[in-house]
Amino acid sequence: MSKYLKGNIVKHQSGEIRGQVVTVFTQGDFPASYHVQWDDGTWSLHAEKELEWANSDRHVENDFLPRTR
Repeated sequence: MSKYLKGNIVKHQSGEIRGQVVTVFTQGDFPASYHVQWDDGTWSLHAEKELEWANSDRHVENDFLPRTR
């Protein structure tokens, strides 16, 4: 099971940049990898150990939870 879900807001372990998880890659018992779109517009792939939770000041959509209005 992956720690972060698609749409979660994360920050890099350096703490200098935040972004949104776009894709989650999992394979068996191995740690997940995450494709992240950063606030500066760049995209990159990171191992789970390179990311941390970040506070969110924007709407986050999660594909696994039903939307309520």
